Amino acid sequence: MIISVTNKQRRHALLAALLFIVLAVLIGTNATWPANMDEEVRFFMTGIQTSYGDVIMSIATFLGSPVMNLFYGVLLALVLLLADLKLPSLWVIITVFGAVIMTQIIKVIIHRDRPIGHLLTDNGASFPSQHVMAMWLTVFVMFLLVTPNISSTLIRILTKWFLITLALLTMLSRLYFSAHFLTDTVGAFLLAYVWVIFCGSLYPSVATFLKKKFWLFKDQEA
Repeated sequence: MIISVTNKQRRHALLAALLFIVLAVLIGTNATWPANMDEEVRFFMTGIQTSYGDVIMSIATFLGSPVMNLFYGVLLALVLLLADLKLPSLWVIITVFGAVIMTQIIKVIIHRDRPIGHLLTDNGASFPSQHVMAMWLTVFVMFLLVTPNISSTLIRILTKWFLITLALLTMLSRLYFSAHFLTDTVGAFLLAYVWVIFCGSLYPSVATFLKKKFWLFKDQEA
């Protein structure tokens, strides 16, 4: 299979899912511990803002925005389609757009208010961060589908570090602008990993089903 998930990754995803549920419950019940920690981090971030930092963090926010990550996903899907890999291409589209819908549903359920001092452009519920979720989703999709096929060890390592750095900058930018609390970004990171591994685990059975039932995928490499 082009997309395959190891048992170790599934165990990590299960742990991440449990941590996310615990975090969501704590936030949903207004528990003191995460609220106090979030407020301390928010206070610290507001104290280190500079004009230079504003520029860097604005770029990071833009590159990590949900719209840009949808663009990354569609671009990757098109590249796979041009390579005649219809099944992985379809998987990328479903995984990326499904994540957006799922995150919005969770936001409505938890319905956490944004931090004090957030920008007017940052509206809606706070938990989990859609920016961070989208950026880490792109990273984990790349780790599962693209980087394992890079033959050069050096290029593979550099690609991974570049993606991780961009994702971390996205997380930092959301804290810098008081768009989200720390736990919003951590929850988004956990959710992104869980979602990608879940979708990756479903890929073999769904791909096999599509190959058997639909002529469009009959001769496709799964």
